[in-house]
Order: sequence, then C-alpha cells, then structure tokens
Amino acid sequence: MTWVAREATVRRIVDGALRGRSPLLLGGPGMGRSTTANAAAERLRARGIAVAVEELGDDATELGPTHDSVTIRTGGIALHRTLAKPGSAPAPGGGPIQRVPLVPLLRRDLRAWAASEGFALREDEIERAFRASGGQPAVIAAWFEAHRATPSLEKLEERALARCAPLFARIDEALAHPELAKPWEWLAPRGTATVQELRMATGATKASLDRLTLAGPVSRTLGAAAEIAATCALYLRHGAQR
Repeated sequence: MTWVAREATVRRIVDGALRGRSPLLLGGPGMGRSTTANAAAERLRARGIAVAVEELGDDATELGPTHDSVTIRTGGIALHRTLAKPGSAPAPGGGPIQRVPLVPLLRRDLRAWAASEGFALREDEIERAFRASGGQPAVIAAWFEAHRATPSLEKLEERALARCAPLFARIDEALAHPELAKPWEWLAPRGTATVQELRMATGATKASLDRLTLAGPVSRTLGAAAEIAATCALYLRHGAQR
C-alpha cells in the first residue's frame, strides 16, 4: 500500500504522463518504486491510456527500451548517478524524461498508510514506527506486519529486523559505493548534522547527498536548517550487529 502514502507522487506521475512526459522513478532499495509506478499506471489505464512499466533494477545505468505507449520507468541509485553526469543523459524517445526521486516518507504519510491498513495507532506508536523505519517504505511495511503478529515492542522490533535482512543487505551494498561510504560512515555515529558540516568534513557534493538520501536510511531537511540525519533505527541496529 506504499502508493497510499505517496498519493501526491502518483498524481505527479499521472499528470506528467498526460502532458507527454516519460516518468522515471528513481529510488534506492525498498523505496516503493514498483508499487508507485504500478499505481500510476493503473490510473492511466483507467483513462484508456496504454502504459508500459519498465523496472530497470538497482544496477541499471541505461533507460532501456522505448514503447509506443506511455512508458513509466523505475531505476536505482546507479541510474541516478549516470544521469547526473553532464551530457550523459540518453534520449529514450517517448517525450522528455520526468525524473521523480523517491525519498523517505514523512510522519503524515505513515499516518495515512496506517489508517489505510486499519491500524488505530496512538501518537506514540506512530512516532515509534517512524523512528524505527526512518520513513523507509519497505521497513514500514515490515513494521506493520510485525505489529499484527505481536504486541511486544522488543519482539516486534526483532521480527521486523529479521524481515528486513535482505533489504538491509541491498542498502549495505548501495552505501559501500566509494561516493557514499565516507559521508555515511561520518554521519551514522553522529545521527544528525547540518548539511554544511557533512560537506565540509567529507567533501560530499549535493549530488552525492541526493543519492545518500535515495539509499534509504537517511533523511534531509531543506531551507535554513538544512540538516541531514541517519534516521532508520532498525538499519542502524542492523549495522551495530554486523
């Protein structure tokens, strides 16, 4: 049900496709690329529009085939990295590319998702789920599944952690990339820092911070505060146990 929490994103994809653009959803492991793309595709099909969904995977560096119909593509951090290089963006046909980066969900998104799943969670339970997941959609889904199975907080976290093991292995791989390893290793033990502090300490560029956020266990605020934080408590616990 990730699309419920990404309602605004689904609308943005549909509107872009109706205006002749080719949506490209970019996100790290477990960020809800497939669910969001398929939700947008179903809405377009309900309007009588032919839609193809191309799931390019974590490691893809090219946009893949072009279809006569509207094409919604999904890709990972590797494709985001390739497209960020000057002059390297390929022309896939089918209209200009509409890039849609998928970042962690907000508390209000988690509340909407919980309500759609029939959970009557107290505010402290919403906060606990948000801190455990950091807004990472696949972790939220694992948390809800564990919540159905056990009322015990400790058992809930253990169950969710076990469920997330394959996902966390994929995130480990994404964060091991030389571009992301240094800023992540600097940020993780500190928890929160300003963007300026992180960039000065590690030399990270804006593009690399974008990809650090796409990876999943990191959130960022813009504007005057401009903070960045390691927010997925279950992923941090996974890292401490390795």
